[in-house]
Amino acid sequence: MSMLVRCAAKVNLCLNIVRRRDDGYHDLESLVTAVSVWDHLEITPVPQFVVEDERGRALGDDNTVWRAARLLATVWCKPLQVRVRLHKRIPTEAGLGGGSSDAAGVLLALRALWGVRWSWRRLLPLAARIGADVPFFLVPTGCAIVKGIGDQVEPIHLPRLWTVLAKPAESMPTKDAFNLWDDEPITVNVNPYALVTALVNGDWVTAQQHAQNAFERLLAARIPQVTNLKQRLLDAGAKIAVMSGSGTTVVGVFTDAHSARRAWERVKLCASWSVVARTVKRGIVVRRGEP
Repeated sequence: MSMLVRCAAKVNLCLNIVRRRDDGYHDLESLVTAVSVWDHLEITPVPQFVVEDERGRALGDDNTVWRAARLLATVWCKPLQVRVRLHKRIPTEAGLGGGSSDAAGVLLALRALWGVRWSWRRLLPLAARIGADVPFFLVPTGCAIVKGIGDQVEPIHLPRLWTVLAKPAESMPTKDAFNLWDDEPITVNVNPYALVTALVNGDWVTAQQHAQNAFERLLAARIPQVTNLKQRLLDAGAKIAVMSGSGTTVVGVFTDAHSARRAWERVKLCASWSVVARTVKRGIVVRRGEP
């Protein structure tokens, strides 16, 4: 029995870096939501473990999918006899958490395939060992306030929002973005709880005050297109616009699909990659395929 998995992208509607810890990691606080841009996984029982891309090329042990599967098999003492085929649609080094989403998809799919009755909360420590964004994707609401090094997640319910995601040609590896912050620590005055309340109530003035990202100014100084895309989204009618994660994708939030699509038409030629997406209630969707 194969497992078919959809793994959503995420966007950070606000992100503050609280401090650099003694262990080198960083404590964060952020409002994160899943959006309808999907990677796809096919997980099929086979005699030997393999992770491959959609063309059948093997992916190595540096891939988050590989690491997630190995970790789970070790913890649960299961023979790792599956082929995982990864269909990538989420851009890499874009602040959208694609690799983390794929890892979470493997955790939930293998839990179902092997019939292990662990709750999503019990999976959180394992998820955190793979990557800082992986725990978020286990949340059953598709939205959460995230703290610590990503290991503290509080499920949140938001109304449906429409977004336009726009990425410049330049990317920024997460490690490099944190190095920039270490050299020039910037904190932003955001309250993710206040942002949630503002989004629920349609209070866009307050939402604008809290839709900030501590990485944004640092990256925009080196990649001016971040600021350019943000301003274009605002000029096209976005209620708020903010860079997601460690960049470089900018997300604009709209109240309806028509407004989002109209804005996308105005910004798509200025972006290396762009899409209209809506927020979704689950970041990972697992279903059984044909036997």
